[in-house]
Formats: sequence, C-alpha cells, structure tokens
Amino acid sequence: MLLVAVAIVGVLAGILAPVIANKLDDAKLRSEAETLKSLRKDFEATYDAIDYNNLNEASVAGSGLPGGTVFTTFDLGTGIASRIYTPDVVVDPAGWVTKLAQKRGVSSFVIGASYSALTQNQYTAIAFNAYQVQRCLVIGPAGEASQQRYLLMSLMVPTYRTLVFPTADPTQTFNSIWDQSWESTQSQAPALWSSLLTSAQYSLWNTSSSNNRTNASRLLVERIVQPKFSLTLANNSPTDTAWVDIGPSTNAITAAPNSGTTQSNSISGFATGILSGRMIVVRRGASAAAAYEVQRFYLYSDVNLTVQ
Repeated sequence: MLLVAVAIVGVLAGILAPVIANKLDDAKLRSEAETLKSLRKDFEATYDAIDYNNLNEASVAGSGLPGGTVFTTFDLGTGIASRIYTPDVVVDPAGWVTKLAQKRGVSSFVIGASYSALTQNQYTAIAFNAYQVQRCLVIGPAGEASQQRYLLMSLMVPTYRTLVFPTADPTQTFNSIWDQSWESTQSQAPALWSSLLTSAQYSLWNTSSSNNRTNASRLLVERIVQPKFSLTLANNSPTDTAWVDIGPSTNAITAAPNSGTTQSNSISGFATGILSGRMIVVRRGASAAAAYEVQRFYLYSDVNLTVQ
C-alpha cells in the first residue's frame, strides 16, 4: 500500500510540476509588465525636472539644450543585445537607470561602480529583471516632428538563451520593434529580421520555449511617446522687448517691440517642436536690465503668447 501511495504521489507530482511552473512563469511575466509600466510612469515624470544633468531623462541631443548639458545615456538600437546580456551594470552618472534611480529617491549606488544582479540593491532592481537580464531603454530616431519616441524593454528569458537582435541600423531596428505586436503568447519576431539574422537566429525567436510561449512573446515592450509642442509669441508692444526662455535655454526667443509673430519652429534647436515638460519663462521690458517676468509655466500643449 505504501508503495502504491508513493507511486500515486509521484504521478501527481509529475502532472502538477509543469502546471505550477507555468503558473509561476505567468506570474513573473505579469509582474514584469507591471514593473515596466511603473518605470514608464516615473520616466515620464522626469520631463519637467529642471536639472537636465541629473534628473531630466529627456536631456537629449537636438532638443535646444545649451552647450555643456550632459545628455542622458540611452541604449541604441544597435546595442540592445550587448546591454541585455551584460552580466554587470556600470553606474553611469548620466545613464537612464541612474536618473530613474535618483527620481525614485534611491541612493544605494556609487558612481562608476559595477553591480551584478546578485548585488540585489535598489539600483539593480531597476536595471535587472527576474531572470537577471538587464532592461533596456532605447531612444528613437532624433528629429521626428512633434514627438520623441522611446522603447522600454525587458527580455524574460534565462541568460543562456542568447537571442540575437539586428545591429545594422539603429532606426530600422527601433521601428521594427515598435511596429511589431509582442503581446500574444505566439508572437513572432518581425518579418524584416529574417533578412537581417541567420536562419537559426531568426528561428529561435519563433520557437516555443516553455509554457507554450514563443521566445518572441517573452520580449515585453513599453512604447513611450514624448510629445513636442509649438510656441508662438506675438509682440505687439510699442516699447517692450520680449524674451522667452525654453527650458534651460535662456533667451531662446528675443522679440523686439512691434516685431509681430515669432514661432518656435524658426528657432535653432526647436525646428521639430519643443519637448513636453520644458519650463517656459517670459520676460518683458524696455531693456534686458529692466525686464521683468510676466509668465512661467511648463509646456504641455501648443501655446500662443501675446505681449501688448
């Protein structure tokens, strides 16, 4: 009887083990999806930070920032795999992980230090997912009209399952990930990748791994769009000059008395729009020395300003 009971328990364990493993896997994926949403929310909350060197994640080239600004270090479309599979994260003072950590009030890191996932501090909790694979925040193409795009990604596979990303063209890779649907359990790699990867590399993405999921379905993606807006200034004052600061760019617009309308897209650095969250400060006066502030606000829509 004891042997029969043991045999029954063994059979049940064999049946239940895959079921339990699949449920744990589903739970990990759901938890990671929620984590990415939380990271995205905190990322977007940095848009109106006035410290562009340490806090504002949208410190990007070509956005009208003054010389000397330290741009955020993002991942590029050509370096996704190298970031994901690197076993250690190096604390870059301008890195997106560091800025996000500071936004969250995390102080348990040392600039220049190298941490593995096994370090298990608040910094590595941002950098690594549950499979000890690094998350990526990839910046999209520069100079797009009315938007700046980003991809926040997490590949939920063990580090030994090396999936290959295209490396030829960062914009092409970015757009292929952006345009693809990754939500289904049977998601496939973008068709374009079949011409950019070897047959074996491409096939591995579309192969079922465990829990009846393809490897492609284990790439969790949050698409982030930071809008760009326009600012129009009409100076109708017969005596006062108007000065407008756009973010940290002082006197980005200088409009003489009765100069009519000035549009931000005519100003160097803002031809494709002003990134959402930038602080706008408007001053007026007969001279720079006599100018006084008349408006201050964060830009979250297209704005028309008039100085009478």
